Amino acid sequence: MRSCLTFGLSICLTIFAANIVSAETVWLDDLNLNEATQAWGEPHKNQSVEGHKLAINGKTFERGFGTHAESTLRVNLGGTAKSFSAQVGVDDEINKNPNASVEFEVIGDGKTLWKSGVMKAGDSARDCRVDLSGVKQVILKVTEAGDGNSYDHADWADAIFEISGAKPVAVAEPKLAPVAPYILTPPAPATPRINGANVFGVRPGSPFLYTIPATGDRPMTFSAKHLPKGLKVDSKTGRITGTLKKAGENTVVLRAKNSLGKAEKKFRIVCGEQIALTPPMGWNSWNCFAHAVSTDKVKAAAAAMVESGLVNHGWTYINIDDFWQNHQNSQDPTLHGPFRDKDGFIVPNSRFPDMKGLADYIHSKGLKAGLYSSPGS
Repeated sequence: MRSCLTFGLSICLTIFAANIVSAETVWLDDLNLNEATQAWGEPHKNQSVEGHKLAINGKTFERGFGTHAESTLRVNLGGTAKSFSAQVGVDDEINKNPNASVEFEVIGDGKTLWKSGVMKAGDSARDCRVDLSGVKQVILKVTEAGDGNSYDHADWADAIFEISGAKPVAVAEPKLAPVAPYILTPPAPATPRINGANVFGVRPGSPFLYTIPATGDRPMTFSAKHLPKGLKVDSKTGRITGTLKKAGENTVVLRAKNSLGKAEKKFRIVCGEQIALTPPMGWNSWNCFAHAVSTDKVKAAAAAMVESGLVNHGWTYINIDDFWQNHQNSQDPTLHGPFRDKDGFIVPNSRFPDMKGLADYIHSKGLKAGLYSSPGS
């Protein structure tokens, strides 16, 4: 009887040991996190999106994936994974900013398997445990919870897959099928047509710069009837420049002429404390380059605004967003340096060695320059 029990126990232990051997743990941070897409910054292995130690409501983690909403990471599993687990939350590096809110989601083969619910800065980490039996591809997603993605620094901490076969592989977003190019807007006629807003605002004593936005074959000549004292128009470029000393309102007639015809348009110039009387139209560096902006890239954008013809339809502004100044604790050497000079003015970083020269270049294209700043150091 004893020998039978011993034999049976041996079989049980053998089966149990086989199950242990067949199960394997794969850390999420061992995958190629560069395949992730996110709205700001770069994916970080074992660090927050700003390069700090992972921390959620005071609890730190040695391993994980630091990202920023909206974020997506696709992982091929081949149907051999057993489960996924993680601790998720908003990283402490945003100092409990009330604007931070995210929602974590695990999607398996197109079906939502788990959601965290909305998480805000200061919330304790939530336990994510998902059965992945038979799932071929899982998507780890972080959304901005419906209120914009400001300060949405998100952590998948202590994230692991339990597998019994081939190892998980992070993959890139699938490419969309090519679409034949098409144009919805009809081409502008060869005859002159003056476009853009019907009003322009400027403060007394401030430099005036307005380029008459006109389409049509070039060469084209420009003029403006009833221009107030202090302003003049360049007949070749259509740029109105000068300075208005007193507040007031003037109605002028803009004119454009080429070999095929002429056009004119009434235009109000309002000099006073109200500016931006119509929605500004232009380009912003953040939407294209984010933290990688530089003088050369801004100049290229200004040149493209003119060469593409957008300036002839009323596009006016070239706005330099964040990262033209020095940043505290940055790992990028181009962002090192004093924040302000002896007179208290913000110091541009080494990517912008001549800010006045850059503004002059933008103005030489008939465009206006904008510059980002915010409260703080």
